[in-house]
Amino acid sequence: MHCECYFKGNGEVRPRHHLGSLGLCRGVTLTELVVTLAIICIIAAIAIPGLGAFSSRKAIINQADQMGAFFHHVRERSIQEGVHWRIVFKPEAGQWSAFGDINGNARYDPGEQRLGPYILEQGIKFGSRARVGPNNTAIPADGTSFVDDRVCFSPMGSCNAGTVYLFSSDRSVALRILPASGTVLVYQYISSWRQLE
Repeated sequence: MHCECYFKGNGEVRPRHHLGSLGLCRGVTLTELVVTLAIICIIAAIAIPGLGAFSSRKAIINQADQMGAFFHHVRERSIQEGVHWRIVFKPEAGQWSAFGDINGNARYDPGEQRLGPYILEQGIKFGSRARVGPNNTAIPADGTSFVDDRVCFSPMGSCNAGTVYLFSSDRSVALRILPASGTVLVYQYISSWRQLE
């Protein structure tokens, strides 16, 4: 900071506006600047690894939320349209899609409504880091316990039961669909399974 100084009659130099008594007339030295930058770098070095874990957690929870919302959306369409809607997972490609099965043949045909395909976010895959699922059930190698990797919602809103497992670098999630109601329960695994609200 720059400050103007003036001379008093007795040869004493005093700052104008008396800023000197506040320490405001002094500039910042190179040493002070380097020390400040070093402290900022140390704090950043400590914080950045933690941000990676936070980012990983946020990404997989976001993916689980999107997939859960997709299940609800497909179930609602099935009820509103009076048509079986099927969600098809392709774990090896990291994809899933849905279609309204108007003719009931359990496969997508031209003219039927389709949603997707959707792709898992980068760093997330089908599968799990856990050995067993939330209810001590076996986890399939492809990450989906649905028969033929498909969920089928009836016009009544019910569906076949099963679980989709997703994992990232440090955690897993399980989206379990209850058959009678189509309710989606979400669990997270770090060192043990716990249900998320």
